Amino acid sequence: MGIKVELNAGEYTRCYSRKLLQCIARKTVDASQKVNSKLKNITISVAIVDEDEIQRVNREFRGKDRVTDVISVGDYSDDRDITSEREKEIFLGEVILCYNYIIRSAQENGVSADEEFFSVYTHGILHLLGFVHGKKMFLLQDAIVGDVNSCLVSL
Repeated sequence: MGIKVELNAGEYTRCYSRKLLQCIARKTVDASQKVNSKLKNITISVAIVDEDEIQRVNREFRGKDRVTDVISVGDYSDDRDITSEREKEIFLGEVILCYNYIIRSAQENGVSADEEFFSVYTHGILHLLGFVHGKKMFLLQDAIVGDVNSCLVSL
């Protein structure tokens, strides 16, 4: 049992390894306490795209015709659906990340590109797990990102 990341990164394939993204996803799922990754096989699809593609997705799925850093498209309507899931195989959904937007945001915010990427990626997974913006979500996100170094060391 565990976490599987399906990675579709196109030209951004060399940015982050599937193993690193799986480690961060496992930390996020485990910290959320919404689903037990030791008892279930959890799959998350991750796409790293350019500005045109994320703007198209944002327009089609959210009605917002602009570039953004992350869009999460989940298979569950809320966290109760996830916690009550009886199947051993769970597909949480897709996290779509705009790499260039994230890099620009990192520069504007005075943080490293990696820290910003990990934060946005974690944020997207938390949305798949049913979290909505609020103090609890952002505290959890910060704690997970603060622990990403253990993923980097283990690779």
